[in-house]
Amino acid sequence: MGVLMALGTCALVFFFNPAQHGFYPRCFLFELTGLFCPGCGGLRSAHQLFHGHVLTALQFNALFVLSLPVLAMWAAQKVLGRGAVPAAKPVRSFRLVWLALAIAAVFTVLRNLPAFAWLAP
Repeated sequence: MGVLMALGTCALVFFFNPAQHGFYPRCFLFELTGLFCPGCGGLRSAHQLFHGHVLTALQFNALFVLSLPVLAMWAAQKVLGRGAVPAAKPVRSFRLVWLALAIAAVFTVLRNLPAFAWLAP
């Protein structure tokens, strides 16, 4: 069921550009504060990736694009099982969570600073 929902969502993002269609959810943080969250531009980035526009996707959300290989490995391990996908050296999961949160926090702060406006979607 989850795989079907993921495929349906991917098809929706592929066929309907989030930059041109208003039925996609708006970012709550941006609506309230005018600040970009780490996910802002992620749907637009995904749409561009689906159409082969990697540089444009990076401009919308570099963190999303650069994290895709890690997320793909994690998802493959969850769907196919641990033995089916080669895994890196085991690391305690709480360390990875804290590392991901730290990276997202730094990315969020930087993309809202004038000197790093190129990170904003």
